[in-house]
Amino acid sequence: VDPNKVEAFRTVFEESLTDIANRTGGPNTPTAIQERCIILSGGVDTCAIMAAARKHGIKFGGALTVVTSDESPDLGFSTACAAEHGLEHHVVRLTADELVDEYLPETIELLEIYDGMTLRNSLVVAAVFKKAAALGFKHAVVGDGADELFGGYSFCWRHTDPVEWKEKRDSMCAQWTFSTDDLAGKYGITAHSPYTAERTVKWAIDCTERSDCIDVRPIRLFYGGEYKDHQQGKMILREAYDTVSSWRRKDPIEVGSGATIIGKDWFWNDRLSDDEFAAETKVLATRGYVINSKEYLINFRIWERTFGVDGVKLTNMKRLPLGEGCVW
Repeated sequence: VDPNKVEAFRTVFEESLTDIANRTGGPNTPTAIQERCIILSGGVDTCAIMAAARKHGIKFGGALTVVTSDESPDLGFSTACAAEHGLEHHVVRLTADELVDEYLPETIELLEIYDGMTLRNSLVVAAVFKKAAALGFKHAVVGDGADELFGGYSFCWRHTDPVEWKEKRDSMCAQWTFSTDDLAGKYGITAHSPYTAERTVKWAIDCTERSDCIDVRPIRLFYGGEYKDHQQGKMILREAYDTVSSWRRKDPIEVGSGATIIGKDWFWNDRLSDDEFAAETKVLATRGYVINSKEYLINFRIWERTFGVDGVKLTNMKRLPLGEGCVW
């Protein structure tokens, strides 16, 4: 990536982060440190925030990470990052079963959905915000927006035409929504991301293209692991800050935390038999619902229990006739 463009990004990004610091009590006042934390997955995005914060004397009262086991990829990277910055690290350890039991019903009620991937990620986010609130934090800095702006998702890489890539990236960013604010608000936390700040977004849309974001580089899956060449996104961000995670693979929240197993049918076998799944999904198909996994069926059961048959209690949901529209 053009070094001048990398430097321009750093300037804009650090201004956005400084704005957040000033809105949340100042860079390093006692009150700010007491009330402000970072949600530290140990990914490229949040480790870059830590590096930028250090340059400007922006302090956090703690870092929080959720993992389901010692094999969760986030654990090694986040631990190394927190140690490098001398930051108190709160690791929330919950099994996948505990995540489901404690957070699934309330998360479905809050977000009004039964989509599996969104919920798997959101369970982890809900758990980390609950812990942040219990520790007395009022503000949490997060990494939302970097993947959308800089081609972090693997589905962005297949578009090789620079014009097409930019059109799709710009369109995605114009329509993006994040559940973070709702999940944080439930626990009295206000979430802030320097990547979704207007200044950062405008610069990224105006000044970056595919060649600034997508390339093949040596990437590692685990902290301390072997590097192997992979196509990845967010090149400009990776080059802007030298961190323990600059060349880490992009992992969704569910993968980094270890919550991915919630999406596997075998995970639900003790709660839902194969025969029960087959019978119930057959009935739901006659109502227009295509339920392809046990996870979706469990989620759908909770959704209907919360919002009534066909979500009748949801006043903002448009219902289409049977056979029309998109169903899960």
